[in-house]
Amino acid sequence: MSGPVNPFLGPQPYRAADRERFFGRETVTQRLVNRILAHPCLTLFGPSGAGKSSVMQAGVIPLLEEAHEFRTVRIDGWLAGEAPLARLVRTMHTELELGPPPEEAGTVQALDAALELASQRSDRPVLIYLDQLEQLFLPGRDVEATGALLKGLDALARKPVRGLQLVLAMREDYLGRFRDRVRGRRELLEQGFRLGPLTVGEMVKVSCRLATEKGLPTQPWSEQEVRGLMRQVRMAGQGDQDDDAEVQAAFAQIVCRALWDERARGQAVEPVAAEPMVHRYLEATLDALGSDKKRAARRLLEQYLIASDGSRTLLTEQEARAELPPQHADEVLTHLEAAAVLHAEQHQGSRYFELGHDWLARKVFDLKQQRIEHESEQRRRRRDAAERRKLIVLASVAAGVAVMMTLLLIWAVTERSSAEQARGDAIRATREAVKQARDARGLALITGARDLQSRGYTVMATKLLLEVPDPAQARWWTQLAHDFLKEPLPELTFQGADSLEVAAFSPDGQRVAAASWARRAWVWRVDGTGTPVMLKGHELGVNSAMFSPDGQWVATASDDMTARVWRADGKGSPVVLKGHTKPVSSADFSPDGQWVVTASKDGTARVWRADGKGSPVVLNGHEAVVLSARFSPDGRRVVTASYDNRTARVWRADGKGSPVVLKGHTKPVSSADFSPDGQWVVTASKDGTARVWRADGKGSPVVLKRHEGKVNSAGFSPDGRWVVTASDDHTARVWKADGTGTPVVLEGHAAGVRSARFSPDGRWVVTSSWDGSARVWRADGRGTPLVLDGHAGYVGSAEFSPDGQRIVTTSMDGMLRVWKATRLELPVVFQGPEDPADTVLSARFSPDGQRVVTAGVDGTARVWRAEGTGAPVVLDGHAGYVDSAEFSPDGQQVVTVSKDGMARVWRADGTGPPVVLGARIRSLGSARFSPDGQWVITTTGIIGGAPQLWKADGSGAPRLLGHDEEAVSAHFSPDGQWVVIVSARTPTVLRADGTGTPVVLEAHAGKVTSARFSPDGRWVVTAYADGSARVWKADGTGTPVVLKGHQDWVGDARFSPDGQWVVTASADRTARVWRADGTGTPVVLYGHQDSVHSAGFSPDGRWVLTTASDRTARLWRADGTGASLVLQDCVTGVGSAEFSPDGRQVLVACAYGPAQLWPLDVPELQRRLRSINKDCLPPDVRRSYLDEGEEQARSSYAECERIQGRDPLVTPLPTSRLLP
Repeated sequence: MSGPVNPFLGPQPYRAADRERFFGRETVTQRLVNRILAHPCLTLFGPSGAGKSSVMQAGVIPLLEEAHEFRTVRIDGWLAGEAPLARLVRTMHTELELGPPPEEAGTVQALDAALELASQRSDRPVLIYLDQLEQLFLPGRDVEATGALLKGLDALARKPVRGLQLVLAMREDYLGRFRDRVRGRRELLEQGFRLGPLTVGEMVKVSCRLATEKGLPTQPWSEQEVRGLMRQVRMAGQGDQDDDAEVQAAFAQIVCRALWDERARGQAVEPVAAEPMVHRYLEATLDALGSDKKRAARRLLEQYLIASDGSRTLLTEQEARAELPPQHADEVLTHLEAAAVLHAEQHQGSRYFELGHDWLARKVFDLKQQRIEHESEQRRRRRDAAERRKLIVLASVAAGVAVMMTLLLIWAVTERSSAEQARGDAIRATREAVKQARDARGLALITGARDLQSRGYTVMATKLLLEVPDPAQARWWTQLAHDFLKEPLPELTFQGADSLEVAAFSPDGQRVAAASWARRAWVWRVDGTGTPVMLKGHELGVNSAMFSPDGQWVATASDDMTARVWRADGKGSPVVLKGHTKPVSSADFSPDGQWVVTASKDGTARVWRADGKGSPVVLNGHEAVVLSARFSPDGRRVVTASYDNRTARVWRADGKGSPVVLKGHTKPVSSADFSPDGQWVVTASKDGTARVWRADGKGSPVVLKRHEGKVNSAGFSPDGRWVVTASDDHTARVWKADGTGTPVVLEGHAAGVRSARFSPDGRWVVTSSWDGSARVWRADGRGTPLVLDGHAGYVGSAEFSPDGQRIVTTSMDGMLRVWKATRLELPVVFQGPEDPADTVLSARFSPDGQRVVTAGVDGTARVWRAEGTGAPVVLDGHAGYVDSAEFSPDGQQVVTVSKDGMARVWRADGTGPPVVLGARIRSLGSARFSPDGQWVITTTGIIGGAPQLWKADGSGAPRLLGHDEEAVSAHFSPDGQWVVIVSARTPTVLRADGTGTPVVLEAHAGKVTSARFSPDGRWVVTAYADGSARVWKADGTGTPVVLKGHQDWVGDARFSPDGQWVVTASADRTARVWRADGTGTPVVLYGHQDSVHSAGFSPDGRWVLTTASDRTARLWRADGTGASLVLQDCVTGVGSAEFSPDGRQVLVACAYGPAQLWPLDVPELQRRLRSINKDCLPPDVRRSYLDEGEEQARSSYAECERIQGRDPLVTPLPTSRLLP
């Protein structure tokens, strides 16, 4: 007869074979199947233990295979040292029966070939399911190998292949790192699905059904007795009496498995405390092996199955057996796997092992730490004994050392002359060694900074970059500085304790208060100075913290059933508001600061005197948990939201009369708040709607119904005309409060949106999400949101400061961060209001570099301050797109050319009417001032129209140059006496006054694409479609120098400022730097991924700036050394790019996008890096990355803290997770 069969798997995921006992997930399984079928790529994420693997393998995959005939490629884990892309290709060949994989399996081409072969073998759809992708982002993993896999997946997601579905699964705390690595790969980010854990109520039903129906023998478990056990394994911060609280599913399985075993042995009748039960289960599992095998098992678990940070690692079966005594290997592995302590998966004909769950990993990690501490103590004692013996030996040899030193002194004197001779060589060698050491240190720091950035710690990376010696000479330094400054980085990071759920600004915006589940609240100064105030006294987690209207007090609400009113400076004892019989959800001040209203899970709200005197007014009438309570703007009423009967209620604050019951939602109400005028109330509900009610209850509510998931919050705009809602459907929405029109959908989060708030001026919305980010959106939905990323857990709240200039975010990672609200440090952006009609076509500097002029598709040009401050001068008058705009040589005027066929000359300050230069033949394509600013030359920009020369003041008739010659561009010589014209056939040099005979530069080399004078005006360089460029004497005498080597047409050619060099841009994806006399070998600038459109030298001739069809501009050293700097924030392509007159900045105009200013000056970049964030490198990071000793690291950290105005004695951030 077979033995007992435990129906609970423990931490192991359910598989297809377990379908018959996989209960409680039917609805979410079908939803997930529908999402997978609707999108080519889906990111599946959720907390550890939420059941992602079980839902996929026991629910989704069998359903797809049976109902839709899917073929499945499944990878459950990623071994260190194995190329993930090659692993995917090999798995496809194995599971799709494609035959042997190619030898070079780790390429995108091999992936494409495998997919093509799969399509040929069968027309059945293919599901590629990649689980536990977070393992690829663990410390020490090969970044390039992971990048290759992501590149391959991006290629698959982009393919127009029907029936190919990708599911990428990972823990949600790694979602931020994943987004950072795939930034720009929209197909991999576009669709997300968050799988949350089962609730207490759901898990109770599942557990009882499994025990009653699937165990052998069956055990009758009642829901009442199991509910207490499930509440013990709920997620942190969830209500202890709430059946909707989420459970740690794998933890629950471990507990249920242990309870079932104990009951099967007759050792337990009633459920007991969960954690000791699991301790006993793990200990019993190990004890059952016997002492020798137990030691071997513990060594295997501690040494090889957890990483240095306590996370799980993978171990092949071969490696596991090699680490165990041969005589015990089979028994140990079989025993641990059967007990669900180890989880095994097939891999290349063998298996790999991992711990069954992160909870087990943490427990094993704790055991390991205890063992290490014990061993460390033993070593310390042995070392102390050895030191004592050493002192005795040292004392005995001291005299001998003294004699030896005397002899050495005599020898040193005799050797002095030869030492002097070698000194010079030694100094030179030392200098070279110092330089090499400095270079090596710089490279190491840059590598460290890139590593930190790749793992999501960009703030620490910026600090490390500032430590690089001689950054101007360091490869990649400028590129990394640009990359860091392009990210929205927090100004400050404050470390709380455990999870920080909510935060609020003080009324003056100078301080912020945050509530922590670690039984305390914090008050910080927003500028980071001073010592934080810790409000400590609650006995359980704190759920909210709010300032009084005068900023002098803070009210907190706690699970310990009290609210407290504290002095904001932390002095004195708090006023304890005690009377609730269950946890207090929220506490808020009245507008006059004299009262505090609290909401509690005991079903009541209470209004207290803020000084604690007297008895509270009890607002009693709800029949379930009250989640929130808010005063009306006049302080005379209170609105509450509750789970009972799906209602909100409006009460008199003095408790008199009956409340107004706002009833109509079909599921619990999540929040309720008044409008700014107090006449209306907006509620949010789990039924997927928000509703706007009259506060007096009259009439029918406005129902805001478009969300596809529960609505978590709803709030009015400052003028009361709009409502913003946040939902689990991954969106926030902005509605008219009267319900008319279509809502603005703010879409982009990869998980549910927890909260959404308007800025004080109502123009912006900030959202917080389960995906670990906050986002700042225009309330009208236009433009791209600013993504505030970097938290290691979900973002609990995001709030604007009273002036709207800052945002504070809190997270379960225990961090509070302060951000600039709406602007990135780089690039400086020149663009009109964020309307598509205001996009830019080109941009140019003024001669002094202090201003920028942009040409826009809205028919205007704009003149901006180069630093981006202030409002631009708008030059409005054209009836069509403005193709180009440029300053006069003195900077006082601007000439523009438009699709309306006109050129206009404007005063740069916008005063007075423009001079209109009307085209006589057809539309104009370009207009340029002469070097003296007295003339303007225009061309049609197309074949079939001669250039025209106009007086800049509009007087007189225009002069035709070249008669009816077909011309597409024209440039003045530096002295303004000559013009070189480009036609389809030949370039021509003419006198600007129209006299004399034109000089035709005949080359018979095909179409001419550009022609420009040298700085001294004596030479002309031309570019041709046959892939060549030519340098001519401007007077046409002699034979041109032919610059030949490009493999495709050359579109641009220009001289260096000294005239000694020429740079060319070609469709062969390269630019080349040639000696103008044609001697020597050109420098090839290779790196663009598509045709290079333009290339030009910096004012000092040391750098080259290129633009290309790959939507980037790049900066190169003219001698070809070093790496190029990539400026790649143009989504639609680069319209133009040029250096500032001093060469310290680059101006890039994105075609049909914004114009961007990028600083190149290293001191300026260092200044920006220092100013963007005020955090300091903690001592442990300094020791790890800067090789500083313990004392030096602490001293450096303390000095930085003092410079920032903070107390260096305050404990620094715990940053061990940053270490390599």
